[in-house]
Amino acid sequence: MSGETVSYGLESIVLHHSFKQVKGRTIKIDCRERTHLGGVNGAGKTSVLALVPAFFGEEPERIVTKASGKLSFLDYYLPSFQSLIIFEYRRHTGLHCAVMYRHAQGKPCYRFVAGSAEETFFTPEVKELLQAGASADDVFAELRRRGTTVSKIIDTITNYRAIIQRNQKLLKRLPADARSLRALAAEFGLGDSDTQMTNIERLTHVVLNKHRLLSSFKTMICETQFENIHQHAKPRAIDRKDLIADIQSLSAFAGEEEKIRECLRKDAERRAILEQTDKTVANLFVTVEEAREKASELSQRKDRLESERGDRRAEFEGTDHQLARQVTDHNADFETLDGRVAALHQQNDKYEADNLPDLAQSFDNLADYRQRLATAQADYDSLTGKASAIEGEYDLEKQSIQREHEKHQAQRQQRLREATDALTSAKHAYDLKLNSTKTDKVTAVSEYKDTRSLERSELTSEQARLSALRESPGQTEAEQQEIAVAEQASEEATEQVSQAHENRLEAGRKRDQADRDWKAAQEQVQHMDVSVQALEDRFNELQRQITPEDGTWLSQLRAQDPEWGNRLAKVVNPSLLHRKDLTPTRDLDANGTAVMGWQLALDALPIPDFAASEDALQVRSRGTDTERQAAIKQRAETEREAQRRHETYKTRAEAADRLETEFSLVERTRNNAQTKLGNVRLRVKEAQAARVAKITKDLDAVQLKLKAFDEQTGEGIRDVESGFKQQMLDMRGHWAEQESELQASKDQQAELIASAELDHKTRLKKKREIYDQRLSEEGIDPKVVQEARETLAKLDETVKKIVASEDLVRGYRKWREQEWSKVEALTEQANQAKAQREAAVRKRDEAERTWKEQDSKLKISIAEHHGAIKSLRDQTEAAEGVLKHFHGRTLTEGFPGNLADLTQELQGAYQKLEQLRKEVVGTFDQATSILNRYDNTQIQQSWHKLSSHRRGQMTGEVLDHEESFKLARVPDLRELLDTDIPQLRDALIDQFVSEAGSLVKYFDSLEVMAREVKTVSSLLKRKINTDQQIESLSDIQVVLEPRIYEDETWQPLKEFVDQWQAWIPMNRRSLPSDGVLRRFKLVTDTLSDAKVKDSVESMIDMRLEMKENDRQVVIRTDADFLSASSTGLTYLAIMTVFMGLTRYLCPDLNTRITWPIDELATLSPNNISHLADMLEANNLTMISACPKLDRSLRKFFENKISLKQGRIHTYETTAHTGKHAEMFANVSHGEEATVEEVQNHE
Repeated sequence: MSGETVSYGLESIVLHHSFKQVKGRTIKIDCRERTHLGGVNGAGKTSVLALVPAFFGEEPERIVTKASGKLSFLDYYLPSFQSLIIFEYRRHTGLHCAVMYRHAQGKPCYRFVAGSAEETFFTPEVKELLQAGASADDVFAELRRRGTTVSKIIDTITNYRAIIQRNQKLLKRLPADARSLRALAAEFGLGDSDTQMTNIERLTHVVLNKHRLLSSFKTMICETQFENIHQHAKPRAIDRKDLIADIQSLSAFAGEEEKIRECLRKDAERRAILEQTDKTVANLFVTVEEAREKASELSQRKDRLESERGDRRAEFEGTDHQLARQVTDHNADFETLDGRVAALHQQNDKYEADNLPDLAQSFDNLADYRQRLATAQADYDSLTGKASAIEGEYDLEKQSIQREHEKHQAQRQQRLREATDALTSAKHAYDLKLNSTKTDKVTAVSEYKDTRSLERSELTSEQARLSALRESPGQTEAEQQEIAVAEQASEEATEQVSQAHENRLEAGRKRDQADRDWKAAQEQVQHMDVSVQALEDRFNELQRQITPEDGTWLSQLRAQDPEWGNRLAKVVNPSLLHRKDLTPTRDLDANGTAVMGWQLALDALPIPDFAASEDALQVRSRGTDTERQAAIKQRAETEREAQRRHETYKTRAEAADRLETEFSLVERTRNNAQTKLGNVRLRVKEAQAARVAKITKDLDAVQLKLKAFDEQTGEGIRDVESGFKQQMLDMRGHWAEQESELQASKDQQAELIASAELDHKTRLKKKREIYDQRLSEEGIDPKVVQEARETLAKLDETVKKIVASEDLVRGYRKWREQEWSKVEALTEQANQAKAQREAAVRKRDEAERTWKEQDSKLKISIAEHHGAIKSLRDQTEAAEGVLKHFHGRTLTEGFPGNLADLTQELQGAYQKLEQLRKEVVGTFDQATSILNRYDNTQIQQSWHKLSSHRRGQMTGEVLDHEESFKLARVPDLRELLDTDIPQLRDALIDQFVSEAGSLVKYFDSLEVMAREVKTVSSLLKRKINTDQQIESLSDIQVVLEPRIYEDETWQPLKEFVDQWQAWIPMNRRSLPSDGVLRRFKLVTDTLSDAKVKDSVESMIDMRLEMKENDRQVVIRTDADFLSASSTGLTYLAIMTVFMGLTRYLCPDLNTRITWPIDELATLSPNNISHLADMLEANNLTMISACPKLDRSLRKFFENKISLKQGRIHTYETTAHTGKHAEMFANVSHGEEATVEEVQNHE
């Protein structure tokens, strides 16, 4: 630049009691021209360079990063209240000073002083204060006392930056302080009234750090060029995850709502059944007690029957013992008599075998036999004697023989008559006795029949009675009464079911109507939401038009062009008016109706609504606000109406559920009544069948008994008849024997008569023959003699035999008279004894039969009692088994009933309760599993609150897994569904809409950012790619690209925003759909892992492009920069960009910007020469620090100094430095400071 050009900028830096290396001293570093600051490492060179950004307003904590073991900027540069950092600078009114010092509150603060350092701080009076160690406040007080203009304290770096750089945006950021800040900027700001700059502090700080040039530059670009962008913070993933979990839990729970509602209905039914079973339980308790008493009574009766059976057995055994003795006695008598009769018959058989009856008969005829023997002897003698007078002898002999024959024949005839009479008499006696026996038999049979006729009549009557009962087995009065009661209960229950069904249907219709009304109200609320939102949008748009944001084009138009509505507004796109990135500047010399070089007849166009006057907009705003408030009020009323309808729906739904439960109960009661009626009918039918079976069995038994009785009677009759028959047989036997004897005696007599007659005739004949023979032959034929001799011998032998058997015959006859004569009586006695024995046996058998019948009856009765007792006990056990499921006795009064029916009813109730319990607990577990699946969600917290309240209502310690506690908490699900969930639902809908809105805003801000990145990139290409004076480099440019399009979160976010904006208009009051929630969750997941962070820097990719010797080079990172083939050329390229950016940020070329450059010696002299020329061309200067200054570099620096032991040394003494050398030497103290370089002061 020519020396005639006015140049404003930093002149020098004065340090008073500053960092450790210069502590206790006052030093001044001139930096108006290119300055080299030398010194050994640790002398404080970099610490001085770091103050250049501080002059332009860089944040102190950026300059010195406080880390472990390091001091803050305040403690390092301003260690005491005496410490001062004075920046001497030139503005259009002359030299001024900007002073940093330590505030009493422990922070750096600023003041501006009008005048040079020499004229202000180093006047003798002030110098004495400095030497005396006065505080900064004392120094400023002295300056004001001397009439020096000293600004008020500037306690924020932002205000200081706004003043020193004349940054209009910062000056206006606080409306309350804007006027005073603008006055301070006009009085103390760099340059003149046309000077404006921004972000120079960031640029100079970036230039200082050579090793992080690119990354720092990118940070600076992001912080300076995108500061007008309102970047919505990325929503917190953890919040959205909680929201997603809340909505998913609510949706999952809502998905089970029907099951849960059904569960609540079933639980209500379960509780109602439990309440209903109290009556059944009470009845069953009473019935069980009654059954126990009845079983005890039956047991006692069974014991009595068993005792009676035992007594009867003992009595029977005693009687049977007596009867057995009688049978034994009668049997003994019979056997004795029968033995005697048998012995007599045996003896008789022996006598008969010995032919004693014939001998006895012959003995009775002994005289006859002797007479015949005598006759035979005479005949024989006559045959053997001499015949004389044969004829006379013959006649005499014939006469004698005739007389003797007649005599003996008469005797024989007499004996024959006697035998015949004896036979006839015996036959008559036998006939009489036989007839008497027959009569006795008939009488005995008749008497026996008579003795059994009564019993048979009883059996016949019983048979007739049982037959009649079997043919018509009617119902008992108790059974008829039981059926009537059961039928009446069934009919009443059926009527109740019909009524409950009608009530249920009516309640269902009312509930459905209330549901439709509620949904219609919800739709109305949603419609009102849309209307209110539209009015809100209109109102907010009007407010934006009335009070546009600072920095927007509309704010500039309203401030600078009140008539813009008549001209520009008619052709401009309204969406551009609220943008802050257009940097609008008005050209006052331009034609008011020209647009981009075109002249338009704008009067033909109406003024658009958005360009109306503020008053018109206020009127419209008030009108819109009135509509908005009315709509909000109407929406509130609609919401209240919807809430009222919801309450109505809840009430009617509860009533419908209650009636549904009531219907289930009465239906169950009806089913129980019908079942009971069926059971009663079945029981009566079974009882009838059992009675018929028993009657049939009894009838069969009676018939069998009657048959057996008849058989026994027949057998008894046969036994009686058999006795008499045996007696008659015995009589006949005896009679046969007697008749045989009598007939034999008669026949013998008749035979004797006949034989005697024959013998007589034969004798006469023979006598005649003998006589004739004697007469004819006069001699005896030997043959006749022989015959006579044989006849005589035979008769003699017979007589001898008869005589020899006299003793036997007499013994036989005596036995017959003494013993055999008793055989008939003994036989009768034996028959009587046998009859008595058989009668005793029959009596014993009858007694045994009677006992067996009675014992059988008792046994059957005992078995029946035992069966009844067992049945009662089984039923009681079954009832008790059911009752144990119902703990404790109910307070309800019970009435006894049918044990089986009550047990069956209670079993059915228990089974139904168990089924309902399992279903309720299962659904409850499913619901709680959903609640527990989403941990720490609001619905889970509400549930825990309800559970805690429920636990507090219960006595004793309860555990969550206990089924009783689960069942107790089931009603809480209704509270959760009807109260908590609707509130949570509305809150979650609002929260999700808010979160989705934040995502939409975040997405919109990302799009705005992407557009702004492209705009800034284009701007940088235009503004900083102008003055490139390096031969080897060309086409140097900074390229910015948005990173968001490549980030994994962009596409999910865009898809969600698109889907959400399409979904929300018609679903304002609904939970998000699965698709919306799924995309929302995907956005949440990707946002948490996104590379793009909240900072603008993370959203931008920056690269430096250039051509080095026609080779395209791309530098993206500091590592690329350090590894470039020509680091010096790359550095120059970056410096070129920095220079262009500096003049873009500070367009006023009269304002000189000082760059702090560290380690410049690493560049080649040629590159340094190029750098110096470009700096000069842009009115930029530099202050560089190196340990030593090579000769080749000296020509590039007008001001060459070094820092050594806290003192400033010059390489070439100039008049300027010499002029102030003594002043600064006098101000500084002689204390030596330890040299220590502070590294890395960013």
